[in-house]
This record gives sequence, C-alpha cells and structure tokens, in this order.
Amino acid sequence: MPLILTFTFAAGLLLVFLSATTRWAPTREEQPSRSSPLRTFLDRNGASHVSVRDLILISAATGMALALATQLALGWPMVGIAAFLLGLTLPAWYLSNRHQRDRTAVQAALADAVDSLRSAVRSGMSVEEALASLARNGPEVLRPALTDLARDLRVSGFEEAVRRTRERIADPVFDMVAAALLMSHRVGGRNLSTVLEALSRSVRQTLQVEHELRAHQAKNVLSARIIAALPLALILIIRGLNPTYLDVFSSATGQAILALCLLSVAIGYAGMLRATRLPGEERVLQ
Repeated sequence: MPLILTFTFAAGLLLVFLSATTRWAPTREEQPSRSSPLRTFLDRNGASHVSVRDLILISAATGMALALATQLALGWPMVGIAAFLLGLTLPAWYLSNRHQRDRTAVQAALADAVDSLRSAVRSGMSVEEALASLARNGPEVLRPALTDLARDLRVSGFEEAVRRTRERIADPVFDMVAAALLMSHRVGGRNLSTVLEALSRSVRQTLQVEHELRAHQAKNVLSARIIAALPLALILIIRGLNPTYLDVFSSATGQAILALCLLSVAIGYAGMLRATRLPGEERVLQ
C-alpha cells in the first residue's frame, strides 16, 4: 500500500509539473473546404444529387459525340473543335434552363400556397394546422417540402422546421414567407393574415413583372441564336449543294480564317446574351 501511494503521489507531481511547464499550441480549427465552381453551379441549379465527376463525364461525352458528328459531316477539324466546346456546355445549359423552369413553377405555387394559408388562418386554424393542411391539399410541386415541414413541426419545433424547409426550397419568395411565419411565431399572430395578404399580392405582382421581362428576354435570346446560327447554317447548305465551293477552308490558312470567324460569332453571341441577362434574385435570409 505505501508503494502504491508513493507512485500515485509521484504521478500527480509529474502531471502538475508537465501542466505548468508545457506550452500547448492552440488547436487550429479546420477551415471548411471551399466548394469547386462546378459544385457551386450544381448546388445553385438544384442538381445537388449530381456529382462533379458525373457532370464532367456527361459533358465530355456530349462534346465528343457532337464533334464526331460534325467531323463526319464537314471534315473540318476547326469546326469539330468548336462543336466539341459547344457540346461541353450543353449539360450545364440544360441544368440551368430546367432549374429556371422549376423555380418559376415553385414561385407560382408559393403564391397559391400563401393564399391558402391566409384563408386557413382567417378561418381560425393555427399556423401549424394550416401548414399541415397545405401538406395534404397544397400545390403538387410543394407537397414533398410541406410534408417534411409538417413532420419537422412535430419533431423539431416551429423555428427549426421552418429553417429546414427554407433550406430545402431555397427560393427568395419562400424566404419572405418564412420570415413572416417566424415573426408571427415570436411576437404573436394577430396580424398574420394581413401580412400574408400583402405578401401574396407582392409575390403575384413580382411574378407578373418577371414573366413580362422574361418574355422580352426570350425574344432577344432568340434573335441572338438566329444571328449566331445563320453563318453556320449557310456553310452547311453550301457544303451540301456544292462541296468543292468551300475547299478553301480545307487548307491551313482557311482553317485559321474559319477559327477567327467562329471566335467572332461566339464573342458576339456571348455579348448579346450578357446584354439581355436579367439580374438574379438574392436570397432574403441566409
């Protein structure tokens, strides 16, 4: 027993000595790794389930297929390279356009959902009951997110459930709805129906203005596409009618001239698209 006590006392003294003399370096918190631009693009366009590797492989396959078809049709390497570069952008273009269509549908459904929520609150239902009713009878495109919201209301509480749903939908319009719901939950919901009515009116007016702007934008984009495609269409037509007429482009000098022409068309098309681009909507809550 005295031997055990002696060793215990010695170990205690050693620990005290080490703690007093050893300089501990502060632990550096790991910085969150920055997402790659492709990962950011996929997340922003509602394709979080698609990996960066899959996007690269699909883009490469699309570019190679389009380049092969162009090379077989024309036999010009420079046009084949341009077709390959164009094919690389086609999957990203598809994802971006699909996300824009989905976002427009979600925002229109949110306007209807706000109207239904306002009517339910005015009829005497609580906000939780009104949200649960929307999960069953609301717009089809919102039912999965609203079903998850109704489940989270029972498990995680009101504020956490609304926060999770805001992250799932990730739309500026729902950010405003979430802000109204959270404020009502914190300070009381006596004026919630009035707030929802004003919000619904604002959302519908915003959607109407955006629809008109996108209609004008579609005309300008169509004009840009026609202007960019017209020279290529003329080359294909002439090549099909009289193949020998364009033999000048088969030489090295002709390929260089063709490359400059394609570059000027691409720069002009990109400039027209940039001039007609609408400002993106910023998230209200982050």
